[in-house]
Amino acid sequence: MKFEGNIATGFLFVMAGLAGLLYGIDIGVITAALPYIRAATAFSDAQLSLVVGAVVMGAVGSALFAGPLADRIGRKPTILLSAAAFTLSIPVICLSGGDFATMMAGRVIQGVSQGLISVVMPMYLAEMLPAAKRGKGTGFFQLMLSIGLVAVALLGFAIASMTGDATAAADVVSVTAKTRAWQLNFWIAGVPGVLLLVGSFFLEESPGRHAASVQAVETMGRAGGSDSIFRRRYLIPFAIAFVIVLCTQATGTTAILNYSVTILSDVGLSGAYANMADTVVKAVNLVATLAAISLVDVRGRRFLLKIGTLGIVAAHLVSAGVFSALRLGWASPSPLTGAMMAFAFVLLVGFYAIGPGVCVWLVMAELMPTRIRANGMSVSLFCNRCMAMGIASLFLPWANAWGFEWVFLSFAACTAIYFLTVNFFLPETKGKALDEIERMFESKEYKI
Repeated sequence: MKFEGNIATGFLFVMAGLAGLLYGIDIGVITAALPYIRAATAFSDAQLSLVVGAVVMGAVGSALFAGPLADRIGRKPTILLSAAAFTLSIPVICLSGGDFATMMAGRVIQGVSQGLISVVMPMYLAEMLPAAKRGKGTGFFQLMLSIGLVAVALLGFAIASMTGDATAAADVVSVTAKTRAWQLNFWIAGVPGVLLLVGSFFLEESPGRHAASVQAVETMGRAGGSDSIFRRRYLIPFAIAFVIVLCTQATGTTAILNYSVTILSDVGLSGAYANMADTVVKAVNLVATLAAISLVDVRGRRFLLKIGTLGIVAAHLVSAGVFSALRLGWASPSPLTGAMMAFAFVLLVGFYAIGPGVCVWLVMAELMPTRIRANGMSVSLFCNRCMAMGIASLFLPWANAWGFEWVFLSFAACTAIYFLTVNFFLPETKGKALDEIERMFESKEYKI
C-alpha cells in the first residue's frame, strides 16, 4: 500500500516499534516462563539451558543469511518471514506438551526470527526514512526493544502473582496451573508478532535491493568487468562498522546486566535491594534511550558515541575499583559498596543507552555501501552474536579465573578502543543521504 509524507513516516515508526518490541520479547520472555517450565516438565538442567540458549542458536545462523536473503527476495518479504517465524513459534512452543524436541524447535524458530529482524529492519529503516528522521526511526527500534524487555518482565510478575510460586508443592499450585502460567507468558508475548505480520503486508519494498543490483552492474561495467569489494569505498566503511559492532558487545554491558543482581548481592546489597537496584537500572535504560532518540539527529552519531563510550569506561573503572578495594581488604561487602556498584551499573546502562545502544544499529546501516549493505550487515551481526554468545558463556569462568576487577578493566580497555575508533575514523553521517555517505569515503576530505 502506498503511503505519503508524514503518514508513511509514522507508519514506518510504528513498524520499527513493533519490530523492536518483538526483538526485546524474543530475548526476555523465557526469563519469567522458565521457573514454571522447570516445575511443570521433566527437563534436566542441561535441557533447560538448551531451551534458553536455543534462541541465540537460531539468531546466529539466521543473521548470517538474512542479508543475502533480503537481497534475493527483498526487504519486505524478509520482514514478513521474520514476523511469520515468530508467530509460528508461539503455538509450536505452547502446544509442545512438554516434549523437549518440539519446544527446542519452537525456540530455534524464535531465534531465526530475531536474527532476521535484527539485520533487515535497521537496514530497511535506513533506506526508507528521510535523512533527517533516520536516527529517530532506528532509535525508536531500540527504545521499543527496551520496552519489550520491561513488558515481559511485568507480564511475568503479573502471571506469577496470579498463579503462585513455581516452586510450590503440587497440592498448593498444581502442575496444570504451572503449565498454564508458562504458556500464558508465550501466548501474550506473541501478540506483537501477529501485529508485525499483518502490518508487514502494507509496507512498500525498499529500493535498496534494486539499487544494489544496479550499482553492481554499473560499477562492473565502468571497471571493465570487475569492481573489487576491497576498494576504498567498500573496505573502509565496512571495517569501521565491523569494529563498532564488535566493540559494542565488547563493552560487556549485556553480559554484566544478565548477572547484575548476583553481582550486587555479592558486594553487599541484600536480595530485595539488589532487585530494586536492577529495576532502577532498567528504568534508567528507558530514560536514556529516550534522551538519545531526541539527540541523535540533532547532535549527531559521533557526539553520542563519544559521550557514551567515555561514560562506559568510567563505569567500568568504578566497578573495578569496588572489587579491588574488596580484594585488598580496604572494604568489606556492605550496603555502601553495594550502592557504589549499583551507581556504576546505572552509569553503565545510561551511557550505553545514550551511545552504542541507539547508534550502533544506525551507524551500521548508514556506513555499509548500497552494494554490500545486506551482506555486510549480516556478517557484522553474525560476529556480534557469536561474541555475545562467547562472552555470556565465559563470563563467570573468566571472573572466577581472573577476578571481577580484571574483567571490568578488560571491558574498559575494549571500550577505550571503541572511543578511539569513533574519534579518529568515524565520519559524521547526521543529515546525509546514503549515497552521499558512500561517496564520502572516496573523497579527499576523508583521511585516515
